[in-house]
Amino acid sequence: MLKQGELLTLSNKKEYAVVSSIIYEEVNYVYILDTETYKDYKICEYNNERLNVVDDPELLKILIVKFNNDLKQNIASIIESTN
Repeated sequence: MLKQGELLTLSNKKEYAVVSSIIYEEVNYVYILDTETYKDYKICEYNNERLNVVDDPELLKILIVKFNNDLKQNIASIIESTN
C-alpha cells in the first residue's frame, strides 16, 4: 500500500505525491498530485506495484467522497496533536 507523502515518478517522467491512500472493497486506491504545477492529479488503483487510472464515473464519485473523508480525518488528527 502506498502511503500519504510518498513520491512517485510515472512513465510521463513527472513526479507525483501521494495525497491520500485508501482501501475500498479490498482494493488500494491513491489520489496523486504532480509536484511541479500541482494541477495534474490522478485517482488510481494500486495493484502489484502498478497504477491504473480510474475512469469509471460512478466509482470516482464514491472514491472522491472517501478521499475527502480521509483528508478531513488527517487534518483533524494534526490539529488535535498540536493542542
